[in-house]
Amino acid sequence: MADTKDATSSNQMWGGRFASGPDAIMEEINASIGFDKKLYAQDIRGSIAHATMLAEKDIISREDKEKIVEGLNTILSEIESGKFEFSRKLEDIHMNIEARLATLIGPAAGRLHTARSRNDQVALDFRLWVKEELSKTEKMLTDLIAAFLDRAEEHADTVMPGFTHLQTAHLSPLAITAWPMSKCSAVTAPACATRSTTWTKARSARQRLPAPASRSIAT
Repeated sequence: MADTKDATSSNQMWGGRFASGPDAIMEEINASIGFDKKLYAQDIRGSIAHATMLAEKDIISREDKEKIVEGLNTILSEIESGKFEFSRKLEDIHMNIEARLATLIGPAAGRLHTARSRNDQVALDFRLWVKEELSKTEKMLTDLIAAFLDRAEEHADTVMPGFTHLQTAHLSPLAITAWPMSKCSAVTAPACATRSTTWTKARSARQRLPAPASRSIAT
């Protein structure tokens, strides 16, 4: 185990019963902040929605909800401006944000996890991230199709020889439009699949959230 002086800066979510912090090798193999810090925006969105739901159900006070939302928005600004300091001792994006929230608003931060498990938070963050990445992919595929169509229209009167087996074929010349149009067909299928998956993920995520929270997270 590491020295006792490290205990106050270690992950208190699971280490509160220990007199000292974890050994350095444990921190090395257990920390995921180097990867899951990409989920900061989704983590904050989910927490704001959850705090909103708790207040709507009178589980936490409106005052606590306002403090939580303001604190989370402050953290979002700090991360996006590069001022936020991520800590490996806090292991993941969830604990990094929660520790900073506690510093900013005090005891109200601890009420954010009412009626929510860590697994709920992780699942929501990942679903939101996958949905957003699929939307980005769909847009890129749609832009690619549009580019192919532009080239096809641009070369509507341009001809090219037909080829077979890497040799000029004994065919009538083809309009060069046929080539980019054929690429559109190849890209359309994955674009449609991406859109379908995005819709399925969004519906599945809403079904797993309490109604007020699902309304609070824009789809």
